[in-house]
Amino acid sequence: MPEDNPSAPLHLTLRQADELEPVEDDDLTDYLVELAPEIGWIIIHFNSLEDHVSGFIREAILRDAFQDERMDVFLAGMLFSAKVRALLDLYGQMIEHGGSAVPHEDLRKVDVLLTECATRRNEYAHADWIGMKLGGYVRVKSQSKRTGISHRYKRYELTRVQADVDFISAARDTLYEFNERVWDQLRATGNVPVEQR
Repeated sequence: MPEDNPSAPLHLTLRQADELEPVEDDDLTDYLVELAPEIGWIIIHFNSLEDHVSGFIREAILRDAFQDERMDVFLAGMLFSAKVRALLDLYGQMIEHGGSAVPHEDLRKVDVLLTECATRRNEYAHADWIGMKLGGYVRVKSQSKRTGISHRYKRYELTRVQADVDFISAARDTLYEFNERVWDQLRATGNVPVEQR
């Protein structure tokens, strides 16, 4: 275990992971009872972020409610990463061809932020919570490599989970503000259809 930085992820082989001591059932239940509500907030805020992404895609492409329903056919089948890619590409096109003064560097920062949100959410959603090891270490990812299976463990405690809740919630606000900035710039230059002004 990394004593100097307990929040750093551990990368272990299958054999090394098997050597970690599991948390006893009673302690595991107590631990998860404390964390479960916060893990729920991760999902709630992430799903709201994803809804914002879908809504902003609709806003960038469509101009009437009937078409919005058609767009939902495509959005419902897309994973978060595909939605984010589509939205960022739309923003890039809007910035490039709409006369917007929003720098592409700001778009890159939004990309990094949304990617980090997806990574954090996935670690919670796919973690082996029941297989928790002593010290609060939870397997968040397994990966096959040429040298064998590698497992990534992260240490979770209440303050860390709460910080991730806050991070994803703040990301949603940042995306909303970025979207408003892009549209305000486009409106200022007159580069939006009358229906969207």
